[in-house]
Amino acid sequence: MSNEKITVTDRLRIDIIEKRKSKGISSYALSERTGNGHSKFWLQNIESGKTKKISKEDLISLYMAMDGDDADEDNTKLEIESILNQPIGDDGKEWHELVNISEDFAENYDDDDLMDALDDLLYKKIVDEIRNAVFGMSIYQKQAALTALQNFYYSLYKNPELAFALINIPIYGVKLMDKGQYNAALNDLLAISAKYNDLVIKNNSLEVIKEWFQMDKYYEKKDTLTIKTALDNFHNILIEILESSKISKPDLYQLAQKFKKNVTLTIEQGQPNAIKNYLKSFQIHDGNGFIKHIGECYTWFCNFEKEYKIKNLSTIIPKSLLDSVYAYLSTIGEIAQIPK
Repeated sequence: MSNEKITVTDRLRIDIIEKRKSKGISSYALSERTGNGHSKFWLQNIESGKTKKISKEDLISLYMAMDGDDADEDNTKLEIESILNQPIGDDGKEWHELVNISEDFAENYDDDDLMDALDDLLYKKIVDEIRNAVFGMSIYQKQAALTALQNFYYSLYKNPELAFALINIPIYGVKLMDKGQYNAALNDLLAISAKYNDLVIKNNSLEVIKEWFQMDKYYEKKDTLTIKTALDNFHNILIEILESSKISKPDLYQLAQKFKKNVTLTIEQGQPNAIKNYLKSFQIHDGNGFIKHIGECYTWFCNFEKEYKIKNLSTIIPKSLLDSVYAYLSTIGEIAQIPK
């Protein structure tokens, strides 16, 4: 195990004190019980804030000593990680495994509701907050603010996982009236910024981003053509569905498969994860299911009309055409494959 030193945060220090007291153990006794040859004042120095750093090995030993016979090393590591928001064990952790989830979202397990909460935060709060903050600034302050936002955009574009870890820093914990605390936080943040600016130069990151932008333009054109193909297919298959209504035994199973291949999967090709996030009724079993999925696809075209440069959607897919298709499919029960 690595003997790397980690910072004793106030949260960690308070947790140690509270846990030790709940176990009814003195700091002297726990110092000796932890082992590793520590003096009886070792833990007292940690709890008082005199000791600023501790090795991972000692920290794990300390928590296991407090748990006594119930100690489990893997559970102990998880407990410490939840306090420090950083990996303690030998296995790496994804960024989202090290974030303490807000109570506002912890009990929400519905994907659509979480995306609605995202829209609410972005467009009703964050964007307005940024605009209001920048509005009253001097020209130089505006230039600095735009630079900071550009850095965040580049970070989010190139490495979203680290970008989300960055914005998880709760700087609202700093007291504005405490100039010492404020200046210390500012210096810490600017020092981190300087460190990563060095990496920008070392790794030629801005040039890499420019190359990615150029590649994005290529794929943007390609994806736009793919989505327009999906829209053409959407229109043509709706016509085929209406034409099939004139046949005594139409093969709606084949039409449903054709729709999924030429419309749904083509949309997915142009926008990965569209099926997961928007076109969820992908499996079609009956007429009403077919109606639902057609409706989802039409709504998707409406929502992304601007992004994929779709013009005159209501003319390409008139409401009368949709209503006629829906009216016909509403009379259809199970859609099953016709034996050859």
